Amino acid sequence: MKTSLWLGLLIASLIMLCAAPHVLTQQSESIDVLSYRAFSGLATIYQQGGQSPELVAKLNQALGLIDEAHLKLLQGNDADATSLQGQANSILTGVLNQVPAAQQTAATERTWRTLTIVGLIPLAVLLSTLLFYASLRMWRRYEKSQLFEKRIIGVVHDETKD
Repeated sequence: MKTSLWLGLLIASLIMLCAAPHVLTQQSESIDVLSYRAFSGLATIYQQGGQSPELVAKLNQALGLIDEAHLKLLQGNDADATSLQGQANSILTGVLNQVPAAQQTAATERTWRTLTIVGLIPLAVLLSTLLFYASLRMWRRYEKSQLFEKRIIGVVHDETKD
């Protein structure tokens, strides 16, 4: 009975050792997918004209942790690699949770910019029209004042010669 127990524990530990690299690879794939989704979300924010430097900093931090985890895996330090991947995973999840709000803010800012520009066009036309009519009116007053200031100088008729 003791040998079958030891044999069972040995088989169970071998199965766990064989499955451990697969678990790390599977987690790495999900981290890669998470980082891609976070990057795509941030790219959408910037395409809409918004900015989110704090989320970009968090994404860069997570990518740095992922790189460190890959180096730790190559060095054979699976425990540290798993820890770093867990930290990166939590940071990426936080970024992904904040992306929709930042996208909404960027969309709102874009809408307000568009409305402001569309609203300023008629205002510019109105102001330029008013300026044109005001300058035209001033020009006409100037011409009238010049006309009234002119003296009619006629030929003085000398009556002595007649």
